[in-house]
Amino acid sequence: MKPFNRKVEKVLAWIANIILIVLTGVLAYGSFFKISVLKDNQEFLNLFKQEIAKNPNGVNLSAEQILDYTIQGLKMYSVLLIVLVVVALLATFLMKKRILSAILFLLLAIVVAVSTVGLLVPVYIFYFIVAIMLFVRKERSEQYQETVNYL
Repeated sequence: MKPFNRKVEKVLAWIANIILIVLTGVLAYGSFFKISVLKDNQEFLNLFKQEIAKNPNGVNLSAEQILDYTIQGLKMYSVLLIVLVVVALLATFLMKKRILSAILFLLLAIVVAVSTVGLLVPVYIFYFIVAIMLFVRKERSEQYQETVNYL
């Protein structure tokens, strides 16, 4: 009889991991290295100030403050996604410990769904499917294996 393997779970987990790693890399690169260029662009700041001036019911912050808060928010979101990537890789490599890995994938599915406001549907659906498969599919016991081999 074939040994029990978790090839389907590993493939789904790696597909979701690659999507999450690519998105995290793009967002982190943009928020840490490229978005600060907007603060130095005077033409952009003038257009942004005009748009803020059009809305009299807006917040009482300057365009520079709003831009600073937005940049800081993107940086914090990038850090959150980096932490999620680390946990996802940890859960993928710990797949031999079925219950621990399933709990990590379930938590990942929930956090990714909430933090991305549902935009990364394939990622959290794959994580959820992997978590359920890890909870449901159990390895056969040695006694059962010996009985099957005996027959």
